[in-house]
Amino acid sequence: MTRFVIDLGDVPLSKEATMALNADLQKVALSHIAGLQLDKPWVLRFPRDWWGFILRKDFEGILDGQKALEKGLLQTAGRM
Repeated sequence: MTRFVIDLGDVPLSKEATMALNADLQKVALSHIAGLQLDKPWVLRFPRDWWGFILRKDFEGILDGQKALEKGLLQTAGRM
């Protein structure tokens, strides 16, 4: 499974800078994915609780992927 994560830790960013960085990163990643010209429709989700997106072949995969990612993110942050 391919995953890309950018964790800026405690880098002080304003809300505007955070939103701009997220938009730029999403634009670059989605542009590269579009260039792959995948052979069938894929499902894309932008989670509300964290920056980024999840891409899977079906909706069930999206839900499973989000659960796994959030579990990993919470453990990494020391919240579990």
